[in-house]
Amino acid sequence: MNLLLHSCCAPCTVACAESLRAEGAGFRLFWYNPNIHPYTEYRNRRDTLVRFAAGENLDLDLADEYGLRLFLRGVTESGCAMETSVTAESASPGAETEKDAAPRRRCLFCYRLRLEKTAARAAELGCGAFSTTLLISPYQDHEAVRETGEETARRYAIPFFYRDFRPLFRDGQAKAGERGLYMQKYCGCVFSEEERYLQKSKARRSAAGAPPFRKTAGTPPPRSIAVPESRPGAAVPGSPPAAAGNKPVTVNPLFQRLSLLTGAEVLEKLAAARVMIFGLGGVGSWCAEALVRSGVGKIDIVDSDAVCVTNVNRQVQATGRTVGLSKAAALKERLLEINPDCEVTARDTVFSRENAAGFNIEGAAYVIDAIDSLTHKLDLIETARAAGVTLFSSMGMAQKMDPTRLKTADIWETQGCPLARLVRQGLRKRGFTGGFTVVYSAEQVPLHREIEVSCGSGRCLCPGKGVEWCGGRKVINGSAVTVTAGAGMILASLVLRDAAEKARAEA
Repeated sequence: MNLLLHSCCAPCTVACAESLRAEGAGFRLFWYNPNIHPYTEYRNRRDTLVRFAAGENLDLDLADEYGLRLFLRGVTESGCAMETSVTAESASPGAETEKDAAPRRRCLFCYRLRLEKTAARAAELGCGAFSTTLLISPYQDHEAVRETGEETARRYAIPFFYRDFRPLFRDGQAKAGERGLYMQKYCGCVFSEEERYLQKSKARRSAAGAPPFRKTAGTPPPRSIAVPESRPGAAVPGSPPAAAGNKPVTVNPLFQRLSLLTGAEVLEKLAAARVMIFGLGGVGSWCAEALVRSGVGKIDIVDSDAVCVTNVNRQVQATGRTVGLSKAAALKERLLEINPDCEVTARDTVFSRENAAGFNIEGAAYVIDAIDSLTHKLDLIETARAAGVTLFSSMGMAQKMDPTRLKTADIWETQGCPLARLVRQGLRKRGFTGGFTVVYSAEQVPLHREIEVSCGSGRCLCPGKGVEWCGGRKVINGSAVTVTAGAGMILASLVLRDAAEKARAEA
């Protein structure tokens, strides 16, 4: 069989491709999804499929068109974008039917748009048939996809290959998670994104015993209606100050200044979040401090090293008093001095693939990777992504003096960072194709080789254990707190901004 398989996303493609390969079927993938918005979401799904196809040695044909205008024009002209938020009192039976029918018509338009493009491309390439990974999703209108495919086949005179892939869906999603593939949270178009948030808001209000929104067409609800009843007078991010006489929102005095920027909802999300930080050196220790000072309620800190006198120049817990103590224990003491109510779990151990199950990473909201060891770094990245946890990672911060050159990017888009290059190589060898955000810098400051360094020699200053991990290093790199702390602050900022974005989306 010479099949052109339309791919809606990488996770749905995993099991479909595996099944076709097992049958010995010949196929190539085709990307055409103008229904995915906004562009950042489109790019994430497209790039994940590109990396997956490359890792699996699958041919991929890209019709790379971000089609927001095309899609919106199409749904408007076909009457699919009608106002769906009419009140029960004002809706006639016919209007109610139209309200319910609009989303279905929109999906039918979307199926037709993509499958017609696939059929036309299959004909151009001389393929014997075409199909789509939409057939694996239990969330799609399966029969509508099938009927659209068969109708398109008749119009383009090319067979539509039908297969009910749905029994493979759960297994495919699990394998996609194991590979660290980006997993989307909604179908794709702006309408499905809106519906996702409206459903969450409705569920929260129902759980709180509040009446559902009753919205008349063309009349937006007042901003104050989004405030949970349990906190009357709470400020909505971006709304004007409360009028005189309204009851003010009370927040923990430790975090009042931050709450003026974020609103109380973000502080609540941070207080409920569990963040895990692996590696408590010049980057991880400052990240931990920033998160605790920002109201994170639960934090796990992991590092097997003891504080060395050479750590004092860059690690927040390293002082003359703490030299010789466990880094994790010393940092825990400091964090509890900042916020005694924070739940701090200190683990004096090394993370690895072999002991990953004991860390309960799947129970975390965020994982911060500030590990130096490449093998353990790769182990953590794989584990966090397989667990579906938001991951932020630090690349190499040695041999750098200028914190203004620090950047954030997807791991596959970094340039000029030696450690990032090694991480990418290691991930490729492991078959990992997902993306995640890293902080990095391309700066490389030459070392002063004339400086005599104790680390890595018989004169090692590490307390009580003789020559430590640094003993196996041929070169001891220089490091500056202005850069390492800057990277730690950026990692903490990524957590704060992500929490704020999620809080706004759920409001």
